[in-house]
Amino acid sequence: MTFSSEYRVQGILGLLQALLIVGGCLFTGVILKARGYPAEFSELPTQLAFVRNWGFLLILIPLGWVILTIWLERHQAAWFSKRWTVATGVGVGLALGWYVLASMARAGSSILQHVG
Repeated sequence: MTFSSEYRVQGILGLLQALLIVGGCLFTGVILKARGYPAEFSELPTQLAFVRNWGFLLILIPLGWVILTIWLERHQAAWFSKRWTVATGVGVGLALGWYVLASMARAGSSILQHVG
């Protein structure tokens, strides 16, 4: 079995997680821009400021997950199997999805008010 086919699950789930992050960060930025917030607006809530300016760093989460699950599978941890890989991958994806969805909802919220 080749390396690429053996760890296909990590590749697919990691790619989906990364696409979720990129899409969520882009949509959050678009929503903020559409609502009239300039790029240098410094009074954004911390979550929105992070996603807008540093959201690309969230890519480290799927990268870390892929590396960790491959390492655990290669070292034949008795308790870790493909089932755990899928379960943790889906869990990480859901957590990231929740975070970017909350960011997009907060960016579109009428609670944020830009004066100027």
